[in-house]
Amino acid sequence: MFLKTFALTIMFGLVAFAYAASAPVGSDSIKGEWAGAFSIAGQTATATFKFDVHGKKVTGTINSEHTGPGTVTDGKWENGKLTCTLKFEKHESITFSGSLKSGKLVGEFATEGMTGTWTAIRK
Repeated sequence: MFLKTFALTIMFGLVAFAYAASAPVGSDSIKGEWAGAFSIAGQTATATFKFDVHGKKVTGTINSEHTGPGTVTDGKWENGKLTCTLKFEKHESITFSGSLKSGKLVGEFATEGMTGTWTAIRK
């Protein structure tokens, strides 16, 4: 009887673990792929962001026609606020900050001596 109970406990535990791992990302998480746009000096450039969150640490990638591919460095997601630096091979780095508001990421960025705004929605 003990072995049967033990086996059932393990089975239900594995099912619960599998469900939790496949559950959708929480509405307060920025993990995932986002379609975004940078606005600066009357110009707009679209971009795709992919964020991965481990505790407070944020990593990921960005790609836009203007900047080319880049990576998220020094990323932090804390108290609903995102801060990071976006680094590119062929474009100056971009300092990036923002927050999640009504399911949309919004914020400000600075690059090449200018500041602008950005927005993103989950893909």
